Amino acid sequence: MPQIVGLTRLEALYRTFVGLDLDKGRAQRILEIATKKLEDLFIEGQQRAWARGSDVVEWSDLPITRGLRKTIEHYRRERERLNDPRLDLTPIVEHLEQEISGLVIGESVKKSLQDLAATILLLIGYVIKKVDPKARKPSAEDIERTRQILDLTI
Repeated sequence: MPQIVGLTRLEALYRTFVGLDLDKGRAQRILEIATKKLEDLFIEGQQRAWARGSDVVEWSDLPITRGLRKTIEHYRRERERLNDPRLDLTPIVEHLEQEISGLVIGESVKKSLQDLAATILLLIGYVIKKVDPKARKPSAEDIERTRQILDLTI
């Protein structure tokens, strides 16, 4: 199995915010889903940027729903309150940025990309907990159901 970028940080994020423990296989699948959902947001953002006559995707171009915005704000508050260096997701964000490298993104997006990426990762965990509230270690089926739910909503 290939090395997972930022595995220990993803594990810390999930233990701290969601109460889930991840093994490498589950973490890899979660990162794949997060990458796809981030791509989906940016594809829509790119369409909106083009509609307004620009090639640059700005924060206002991204389809950030009220629920997603509230989750981003919650993550920011808790990250600041906890002040835990293990929650610095820079390696994961750098990996995810490579996946959207074909897009031109504005400073407003660059500034908030770590928070957006962390929030997408957290949403996956939160949905897993809704799918199976007693889960401590998510099953492959829980993760697949979560992917299906997110495909319908993001």
